[in-house]
Amino acid sequence: MSTQFYGDFAITGGNVKAAVAFSKNKNEATVTSVSLTAEHENGKIAAWGANNDFPQQFLKKIKPAGALRSGLRTNRKAHYGSGFVLAEETFEEGKRVITQKSIRQYPEIHEFFIRNQMKRFHKEIITDLEYFALAVPEYVLSNDFKKINRVKRQKTADFRYEIMNESTGLIENGYLSTKWAEGVDAASKFVSKVPLIDSYWSAEEVREYCKKKKIRNFIRPAFYPLINESYYPDPELHSIESSGWLDIINSIPKFKKAFLEERANINYHIEVYEEYFQKKYKEDWEGFTPEKRNQIQSEFVEELDAALRGAEKGGASLMSIIYKDDTGTPQPGLKITDVGQKNTDGKYLDDTLAGTQAALTAASVDPSIIGAGIPGGKLGAGSGSDKREGWLILSAMKHTDRETTLEPFEFIQQYNGWDPNLIGAFENTVLTTLDKNPTGTQKAAQI
Repeated sequence: MSTQFYGDFAITGGNVKAAVAFSKNKNEATVTSVSLTAEHENGKIAAWGANNDFPQQFLKKIKPAGALRSGLRTNRKAHYGSGFVLAEETFEEGKRVITQKSIRQYPEIHEFFIRNQMKRFHKEIITDLEYFALAVPEYVLSNDFKKINRVKRQKTADFRYEIMNESTGLIENGYLSTKWAEGVDAASKFVSKVPLIDSYWSAEEVREYCKKKKIRNFIRPAFYPLINESYYPDPELHSIESSGWLDIINSIPKFKKAFLEERANINYHIEVYEEYFQKKYKEDWEGFTPEKRNQIQSEFVEELDAALRGAEKGGASLMSIIYKDDTGTPQPGLKITDVGQKNTDGKYLDDTLAGTQAALTAASVDPSIIGAGIPGGKLGAGSGSDKREGWLILSAMKHTDRETTLEPFEFIQQYNGWDPNLIGAFENTVLTTLDKNPTGTQKAAQI
């Protein structure tokens, strides 16, 4: 097996073979584990989804769902607020006093934040937490195991847990690959195995374990509270996929597009009288060869079809010849009958609204914040008060989520021996009315 180094991170790869173990019930298509066998080590991975590609398929389905993606973007921004801040906690006369500090006051912390691009790191793990309720930061230790020198976000979608070791009760490793969606055979050629550390262990326990096992880089997951899941979280957001609403949301625009493009063929019965051409071309018509007549008729149908087809033809005018028969009675040369459903342009709009409501509810986003109006009500962007109150409520609800996001900082703080009186936090952006603040905003650290 070969080991490659990218910066300070060790990535392990090699000649890896893959096999899939299915559940015992032959009627179920659920993959329970994926076995990856390398030259010097074996590992059995807990599959994520029926084909071990749930994150990839979920992201693929979300891609065309504009309202949901906008809601998730809003969640990420509310979660991050105005960014990470450092504060000092003291007690005076039995009262807790919080004083915001500049990171530059602490050279070791400041240098660590610059070296590891912590602004980017926090935004990245917030993204993973908002999408999957799971983040997988990787830590790199100094050669003497005394300090954490590096921390880097590994993408949650690329991560899979190893099956728990029944003798120790520990999940000892994690696997990373960008190829899970291509199947285990493809993934096995690009997989890396990284030691996993229990996120409930203290910094001192981690230090001693790494010394004993000679581990210098490891993943220590951060995740929202599990309910009854064994490995991967099942957050509220994912109900939009399991309920089928995400498929409905994505199918309606495709149906509408096909409907508008094929409207003429579906909604109209076109009748052209033979006499139409006789009257139009008079004595020339009798002299035309059958091939010439067919050409004229085909070109006429194509022009008529082009005039009726497509949304861009709405409101267009159509001219046809009216002639008199032998009795002098006016006769239309062309008859177009609308046989389609009436008012079909608005069909499924109620389903679209219901789907948007279901998506944003699953994402815990007030629709007024993104200008989607109130679900179940009339379309509209919502008032300024609706937006402000919705944003304030969303920001307040992010408090527990931010506690999870701060776990890597607190772990590094403990491991590296930084001042224990320091507290990490994310600063809220609090929207106000212009009569109270000319800028319309103020800052407040949520600690």
